[in-house]
Amino acid sequence: MKRNYIIKYIVFLLPAFFYSKAFTQANDLGNEENKLIGIHNQISSRINVALSKRHDSAINDSVAYYVQALEKGFTSLITSNPKTLDYPFNKLRDSSICLVTTATDGNMRVYNLNCWQLLTQIYQWKEKGKVYTKVTRNQKDSILLCREIYAVPVHGKRYYLPVTSTIIWPSHAMQSVAAWRINGSSLNAVTLFKNKSKKADHIDVPFSFYNFAPRIKDTLLTFISYDDVKKKIYVPCVNEKGVFTQRYSIYEIKEDCLEFTKTGPHP
Repeated sequence: MKRNYIIKYIVFLLPAFFYSKAFTQANDLGNEENKLIGIHNQISSRINVALSKRHDSAINDSVAYYVQALEKGFTSLITSNPKTLDYPFNKLRDSSICLVTTATDGNMRVYNLNCWQLLTQIYQWKEKGKVYTKVTRNQKDSILLCREIYAVPVHGKRYYLPVTSTIIWPSHAMQSVAAWRINGSSLNAVTLFKNKSKKADHIDVPFSFYNFAPRIKDTLLTFISYDDVKKKIYVPCVNEKGVFTQRYSIYEIKEDCLEFTKTGPHP
């Protein structure tokens, strides 16, 4: 009887233990997030002071120091703590410090640290319980942001299709969709897209800045889309001036690829 009581007591305590552990981990990440917010605020306050003065090298050096601290702290946090893959980072996102894009199945993320002219992009993914990261930096005078990550099953395998927007000042704008497959600690590009002439691992859509007109700018966030029910990718067509039309190149999931089937309207 006593043994049964002890077993029941342990079973009762286990959920509380795991909840407490999960709460502690989330709380720890919350503290780290607050530290990064604090560094961001330090930069902002110093910028405001600098604007009120003609020239102060000490202030400029201080700003540069905190910008580097923000990038170093953020990169270290993501690359050293696998729990970050499941953490929402709402404060960083709401403060426009970082854009966080997560795949529909939760197994891949892209972080874009794009405040204060930082161009850091971190890929994060999970396979067999292990979390991996890859840090890249975009070229100067450019903006590259991941907008969506579609998780697409093809021939029994899962592929990840990140949609990215690229702007290189002053004239170049493009949105792209790529095909990747997780292979342990590596992300492998896959020639998944097929048309009549070739297979490719990505599709680029160059477009004109005219598309940033106020009446349609909200549609530019992810104009390359995936219909999970119909298993189709819709890639917008542009005219000779780089302006979006009402037609799309439609790719459908086939046995081992995403094959171009026709051009038509988006349903």
